Formats: sequence, C-alpha cells, structure tokens
Amino acid sequence: MTTPNATVSPTSPTAPLHSGIGRRGYLVILAVSTIIPLDVGLALYGWRGACVLAAVVLSAIGGCRIWRRIGRRGLIVRTGNIAWLALLLAMMLPAHLFAFGSATGPAPWPLLPAAGLLLVIVTWLLSDQGSGRLHPVLVTYMLLYALFHSLMVPHYVLRVDHLFFGDALKATPTASPAAVQPWYLLKGAATANQDDALYVTPAAQQLVDYTSWLRRPERASFTLHILLRDQMPPLENLIIAGEPGPLGISSALAVVLGGLYLLYRGLIDYRIPLLGVIFAAITLLIAPLPVLITPAGAAWRWLAFRDHVLGPAAAITFVNYQITASPLLFALIFLATSPALRPMTRRGRGVYAIALGVASAIFQLYVSVAIGPYLAVLIVSLLTPTVDKIFRRRTLV
Repeated sequence: MTTPNATVSPTSPTAPLHSGIGRRGYLVILAVSTIIPLDVGLALYGWRGACVLAAVVLSAIGGCRIWRRIGRRGLIVRTGNIAWLALLLAMMLPAHLFAFGSATGPAPWPLLPAAGLLLVIVTWLLSDQGSGRLHPVLVTYMLLYALFHSLMVPHYVLRVDHLFFGDALKATPTASPAAVQPWYLLKGAATANQDDALYVTPAAQQLVDYTSWLRRPERASFTLHILLRDQMPPLENLIIAGEPGPLGISSALAVVLGGLYLLYRGLIDYRIPLLGVIFAAITLLIAPLPVLITPAGAAWRWLAFRDHVLGPAAAITFVNYQITASPLLFALIFLATSPALRPMTRRGRGVYAIALGVASAIFQLYVSVAIGPYLAVLIVSLLTPTVDKIFRRRTLV
C-alpha cells in the first residue's frame, strides 16, 4: 500500500487509486485510452505512422533491458512504464520521420530509435526522488525539438481516399494555400493527380509566423482577420481530422475521447483539463495580440476582441484555432494529469490547472504554438510541491 508521503516518480505512474487498480491494470487502462487517437493517426499517416510507433516503442523497450542493469536507479526503471512513456512520445512525433532518404538532407529515420533510447536514459536519470516532478517524455521531446526543430514540423497528411495504406510522403511539396473546404470532402480533388498525400503548411506554423511577426505583409497591411479568413484551414480539419500534425494529436476529438475514457475509469481529475482549457481561452482573449501588421511594425492590442479591426467573432475563432492547432488538449489530458505531477488536494489541482492554462496561452502566443503547452507543464509541475504545502490538510490538534 502506498503511503501518503511517498514520492511517485513519473517513471512509475502507480498512485493511490480509490478503485484499487494495480500497476499492471493501471498501465493497461492508460494504453487503451490511446487507441482512438492512434487509430486516427494511423489512418492519416498510413504505414509510416505505424513504423514510427513501432520504432520508438521497441527501441525504448530494448534500451530498458540494458539500463535496468546500471546502478541502483535501474531497479526503478520498469519495462511496462517505459513502454507507456514511449507510446506517449511516439504520439508526439510526426510520421515523416520514418524516411530512408531525402533530397534536401540525410535520412531522418535514425532519430526514431535514438528517441526511444534517449527516453530510457532520461527516465533513468530522473528516477531519483529529487527529480520526480520532471516528466521524462517532456524532457525527451524538448531535447529533440531543440536539436532537430526543422524535422519536427509536420507537413504531410494522406488524402481521404488513401487512408491507412497510402504513402504519407508521396506528395508534391508546394506552397499550397489553405483548403477552402474540410479535408474529408476533398476526395473528388484527389483523383486529379497520383499523389497519396497532401503537402500543406500546418496551422500551428501559420499561427507562429503571425504572432512572432515573421509574416511580412505583401500589401499595405495584414490583419489577424485576413489570416483567419485566407490562410487557416477549416476548423473541422483540426477538430475531427485532416490537418498535418503529430501521430497521436492530429484530431482534437480523438484526444478528448481518450480523456473521457480515463475520466470514466477514474484515473484523471476533470478539473485539470477543464480549468486548463477555460483559463487558456480567457488568457488568449485578454493577452495582447498583433491585430494589424504593416511594413512599419505591428499594432498590439489588449482585449483584442474589443478592437474594431478584429471583433468578437474573429477573436473567438482565433482562440479556437489556438486550442485545436496546439497540443494543449493532449498535454492537459495525458501529461499534466500524471500522479507524479499533479497536486494531491482538490483545491491544489484547481490552482495547478489554472496556472497551466494561463502559462500555456502565454507560451503559445509568445514562444510557439507547437511547444507552448509542453513548456507550461514542465514549468508549472515544478511548483506542485509548493502548492501541496499551501493546501495540505491540517489537523485540529
């Protein structure tokens, strides 16, 4: 039985569960929750997505067999836990990494087994109790993103009539504009050429280019309203499926369904994803945005929904794109709810969720939409011991 004061490492997700589920059953439930997001990912990216998943998970399991024999920390590194962490990491990677040749550079496929081995090493290093608040999956991903940023940007997605069996890299790289209709209605257009996939600039990159002022106006001015109207894909592509993204995060609906299953089984606290999304949306509405970009500079506005250039409808649409184009839902459901990261008390979890939402929105706006929620979880989770001390239960005597 786990004592109340025991430190739970992210490499060992077992926590005091009211349902009495054992460690093995706990891991099985976690794995089942990823079935729908991964099925959507395999449909969108075909056999290359399956190879990404297999390469990362198998290399992590193989590395675990070696590192378990190194030092006293190796006894804490368990194969089941490593397999679960590798599954999460594979969901965060793009399918185009499984490629054996590239006209513009070396083949990126060695990055996949290297990612699995790096995850094992990071987990082994963080298995000490003093490092229990750092999630090894996030640390591993951020290292990969810092070293191979250009390779981590997804561009390819299978056409709707080539699902599961098409080659996700069989596409013509063109600077194609955003689709004017949802991806699942493009079947007729797919017969016009022999490509299995589409090559488009992902919505997250479009948002980053705008908020970081990398998009110079081709005319007198460029507004956020023009970005949403002319450059962004239909929201259906982000909510349901069809926009290039990581293997397991390309459908907001699938991620939410996985979270609902975890909520039904009692493994996560609904406060964390719910309050996190709510306060992220509020922050995105309040924080200053560049509503207008001209050759002379950008016009930043607080409460942009009140600005006559943008308006409430466009501001809410911008918030919807920020939430669905980023890994916010995935981070709040599958990462931030880890027993090693979340506070012990209910009030503490509420504060934790609010801080996550606010920090995620700030990082998305001023750092990167693609990694903003991950940075937020990494930083806010370090404050969990402080939150536990503030909201710890006190006896009367």
